[in-house]
Amino acid sequence: MTREQMPARRGLAPLDERLQEPERRCAERLRELRARTGLSSEDLAERLSGDGIRVDRTRLSKFLNGREVPRREIAARLHALAAECEGVDVNAEEVAATRALMYAAACVRSPLQAREFELATAREDLDRHRAEAVQELADLQRDLHDERKRRQDAEDALEDLALHSREEVRALTEERDTALDRIAQLEDQIRQAGAVLRLRDRDTETLDRITRATDAELAVWESGGTGDLAGICASVAYLRDADEDAAADRIIEQIALGHPVGDIVRLANEFRSLGRFHDSVKIEHSLVRLRKPVDLFHWFAGESRWSKERVRLLESMTVVAPVEHLARLHKACTDHGNGDLDFDLLSSIVERPRAVPEGTGDEWVEDLRRSVDVTKQVLTEGAVAGPAQQEVSAAGSAPVDR
Repeated sequence: MTREQMPARRGLAPLDERLQEPERRCAERLRELRARTGLSSEDLAERLSGDGIRVDRTRLSKFLNGREVPRREIAARLHALAAECEGVDVNAEEVAATRALMYAAACVRSPLQAREFELATAREDLDRHRAEAVQELADLQRDLHDERKRRQDAEDALEDLALHSREEVRALTEERDTALDRIAQLEDQIRQAGAVLRLRDRDTETLDRITRATDAELAVWESGGTGDLAGICASVAYLRDADEDAAADRIIEQIALGHPVGDIVRLANEFRSLGRFHDSVKIEHSLVRLRKPVDLFHWFAGESRWSKERVRLLESMTVVAPVEHLARLHKACTDHGNGDLDFDLLSSIVERPRAVPEGTGDEWVEDLRRSVDVTKQVLTEGAVAGPAQQEVSAAGSAPVDR
């Protein structure tokens, strides 16, 4: 689409003179991008919305007049629309420059949004460092393979000393010993590189949790709520009533991923007390589907066996959690000797029922399947809970046949 073909639009009002310089520069960049898209305010707002982010004409006006800073994702979407309308590829450097202007404006106007930018930048740095660590590990492993081959070649040549002169034997021996020293060095470097890579992965997991919590706070703030339980419930209710289900679901999933399990359970109770049973179930299902089983195990272990929250969450896990998560929770019960939780988990799987597939190749899925079969037999025969738990626990700790 050429500029002559672009639809006519009303001009934007002059920027407020009271804007600080970072806000003014950000607004000017956004206005430039809006002009490049050639879209009306209604069309542009609609194209920028999605994945739980709402942009209407009023909010777009605030972006373009410097009264509000867009979410970080908006920069990439704006540049993609401009490139599409102009028939060119997206320029990554231009996107980065726009994000830098948005971050500078956020530092002035919105500390919460500034944190979003900082975390995203930190994640990009972590991803880059992790990629470098992966490449370094691959290079070291390749060098180790070459050195081992060099050592083996030298040892093969030394097997028949009669074919070599004394000087050749000395040279081959030195080559072999040098290769052995180099192998020892490379093996040590590989161990260290592996440890660094594992630490990078942990850093990434930690940063992801913080980012999700920040994203949830931003979503609540954008809908006019506060970050406490009542504010989150009010924000979700507001979005549901406005038919903004994607935005409401985004808040729920980000909270399920980024907040402590106990806080999420309390939020589910708050939804239930307000009569919003759909959202109560939604956040419980998101929790057991998205969180690591070890996080759930520690919460389950600290709760009374007969608490309503524990029973309800265990039922939710049985219904919607991936089988691998059920297997890992079973493993945690076995490792920590929590027979009560293990028996309740297995009984819940039997009662639903939930099929555990065979032949997955996963050791703990196979162990879970065998333990479920034992539990089914025990419950069918009407055995008492105490002996049943002991039998299931013994089955869960038995070695897996390979």
